[in-house]
Amino acid sequence: MAKYDGLLGQPLLEVEEPDKEGGITFIFKDNRFLFVKAEGGSIHAVSIPE
Repeated sequence: MAKYDGLLGQPLLEVEEPDKEGGITFIFKDNRFLFVKAEGGSIHAVSIPE
């Protein structure tokens, strides 16, 4: 989880509804995007930029 420490304390601007793949997108004030998706009983997250 150290990969996502930069998101801690960042104001959240928007949460987009699930996309066609079932993932949720969080948009933070510092222009980062966090994509979260539940798949096969696991949670997968991708942060852009990393």
